[in-house]
Amino acid sequence: MRSAVAGSRETPTAHSGSTAKPPRVMPQARLTRRPGPGTVTDPAGIDFDSPEVQAAELPSSNGIGTVHALARMYAALIGAVDGIRLLTWPTLSSATREQVRGKDRVMLIPTRFSAGFMLPTEDNPMTGPYAFGHTGRGGSLAFADPEHGISFGYAMNRVIAGSDDLRANSLVGALRGCCNNDLS
Repeated sequence: MRSAVAGSRETPTAHSGSTAKPPRVMPQARLTRRPGPGTVTDPAGIDFDSPEVQAAELPSSNGIGTVHALARMYAALIGAVDGIRLLTWPTLSSATREQVRGKDRVMLIPTRFSAGFMLPTEDNPMTGPYAFGHTGRGGSLAFADPEHGISFGYAMNRVIAGSDDLRANSLVGALRGCCNNDLS
């Protein structure tokens, strides 16, 4: 199983397979005032680098890990990594079956989703029709492609909001070119 890892921002994870000392557990974040409209859901109003925000549980907003850990996790979904496979083929097949497609009402772009994973679209083709994964804040991306036997993780040092950010798409395009040239 091969993993492609791109990006230079390495953020601590609870388990990265290393023997390094685990990160300190941060105290739960507390609100000191009643949040106003948009306070919790407006990413511009949240300091994602603060220990309090990183310790909080913000569904779909603050998954923290290294690109290496993301690529390894996706690799373990489609094959054994160090003897560990996270999902059986039948479970993976069920977990990656399309559940919904259309214009996302939050991201305002065409999307396809399975039970927890984004699926390839024209704007985000990943590396092929059987790939699955998820985009992240500011242009990060991680996915696996069982057809090509690869996983991919990308994060960046600088967030660029909006559709002007082509960094992940450029890297995935190069990876897709390698897959199409039969280098798998």
